[in-house]
Amino acid sequence: MERHIKIDMEKCTGCKLCELACAAVKTGVFNPRDSRIKICLIDIPEIPVPILLDTCDYCFQNPVCVQFCLPKAIEWEEMESKPERAKVSDAKRIAREWLASVSR
Repeated sequence: MERHIKIDMEKCTGCKLCELACAAVKTGVFNPRDSRIKICLIDIPEIPVPILLDTCDYCFQNPVCVQFCLPKAIEWEEMESKPERAKVSDAKRIAREWLASVSR
């Protein structure tokens, strides 16, 4: 088994600390534009949707985003296979599907 990043959208508060930590480690600057993880805030009230970009390399097996995620929405876990990564363009669909599933 390999370790991969697991994202639990229900726990994400949208604080974006993961974005800042990732950008700082990768570029030396606190600029969320340079982050390999994006927190998309969808609709009103805002639903945070964490999206791990294809450029994420897990910080060479020590992902900094996991260390700074206070609500534990991002975790470093052993998995059978690498989870499929959604695209930022899928964030709105993901948020609406999640909202429909929790409002049942």
